Amino acid sequence: MHSGLRRSSRARQAIGALPTIVSCCLTLGAAPAASAQDEVEILERLLLTVGVSGREAPVRSEILELLPRWARDAAVVDAMGNLVVTVGSGEPHVAYVAHMDEIGYMVTNIRDDGLIQVAKHGGFFDRQYEGQVVQLHTQNGPVNGVVAIRSVHLTRGLPLNDDGFNHGDVLIDVGTRSRTETEELGVALLDPIAVPKRVSQLAGTRMAARSMDDRFGCAAQVALARRIQPADVDGTLTLAWVVQEEVGLRGARALAESMTPDVVVPVDSYVTSDAALEDPRVGLHELGAGPVIRALDNSNIAPIELVRNLVDFAQSADLRLSYGATQGGNDGSVFRNAQSRVVPLSIPIRYSHTAIEVIDTSDLSELVDLLEAMVRDVAWTQ
Repeated sequence: MHSGLRRSSRARQAIGALPTIVSCCLTLGAAPAASAQDEVEILERLLLTVGVSGREAPVRSEILELLPRWARDAAVVDAMGNLVVTVGSGEPHVAYVAHMDEIGYMVTNIRDDGLIQVAKHGGFFDRQYEGQVVQLHTQNGPVNGVVAIRSVHLTRGLPLNDDGFNHGDVLIDVGTRSRTETEELGVALLDPIAVPKRVSQLAGTRMAARSMDDRFGCAAQVALARRIQPADVDGTLTLAWVVQEEVGLRGARALAESMTPDVVVPVDSYVTSDAALEDPRVGLHELGAGPVIRALDNSNIAPIELVRNLVDFAQSADLRLSYGATQGGNDGSVFRNAQSRVVPLSIPIRYSHTAIEVIDTSDLSELVDLLEAMVRDVAWTQ
C-alpha cells in the first residue's frame, strides 16, 4: 500500500454528535458551500431515501433538491434515469460517477394466501432478511411486512438458519389472508422491498447504515458541487449520478455510450478487510485512514502512472491518499477504451452489502477536500 503521509487538518476535525438513530429525513437548504457537518447531513438524507436498483427516482429527486442552483440548471436526466451535470469546456474532460441504487428485493408474485415472493437485485446474503421487518415501497406509500422464519419451538432442534437460505425461500407476510387483501394494500408486481432505513452513530466519527455503498459517493459529489462554481472548473467537468450499478453497471454503460471523457473517476466504496471476520490479504485499508484509490478490483486495473500522479498531487496539497486492491467491480470499467483512463476513488467501508455498513465520516470529509482540489487543478491528469 502506497500512502500519502500528510493529512487535511480541516477534514480531521471531529464531526459533531449525531442522534443514535435517525428515523426521519433531515431538512437542508441548498447552501452554496458544504462544511464537514453539512457533508454528514447530506449523507444522512440520502441514506434515509430508498432506491433499490431500477427504482432510483426518490434518490435522484433528493440529489436535485440538494444541488446548488448552477448544477440544477445544468442537470440532465437521460432515458436510463442517470442524472448528469456537465460544465466547463476544453481539455481535460474529467467525469466523476457515483451510483444511486442500492441492493434489495422486488415483488415478483403475490400468492393466493397473500404471501409475497421476490426477485433479488444485487449481491448480498439473503439470510440477513430472514426473520426481519421489511418495507414494500408501493405507489400508495410504504407497507410493512416480515420475512417468514421458522419457530424455534417447532423445529425439533433443526438449525434456524443455514447457508442454503436464498431469495427463493423468501416469503413476505404483510398480515393479509389472500392475494386480494394484499393488493388492496397497494402492493403490486415490481414494487421494491428493503429493510427499513436508519442511521446509527457509533463511537467517535464512525457511522453505520444500509446503502453507504454508494450514497457516500453521491453525497461527496453533491458536497463538491456545493463548494464550487462553474468558473472554478479547469477544463470540462461532468458529475454523474447513475442507476442500476448493482445489477450490472447499466446506467454507467449507457453514459459511456454518450460521452468519452479523458479521465473517469468512479466514486464508489472500497470494500475493506479492516474488520474482525475478514482476511487481511486483500482490501486492507483502515477506517479513518483517509481516501483510497481502488487501483485494482475484479473489473478494472487503474493506470499506475495516473495513480501515482494523483497520490503525489494529494501530497502536494497536504491531503491524505493511498491506493490498494480490493474485490468487486465499479462503474468505471464500462468506460475502458482507447481514450478514457479510469481511476476509482473511494473510502473504506466495513460489512459491505449489509444493513450495517460502517464508515468513518472523517474519511468522507477528506474525500470531499480531495475532490475539490482535483476539480480546481487538473495537473494530476497529466
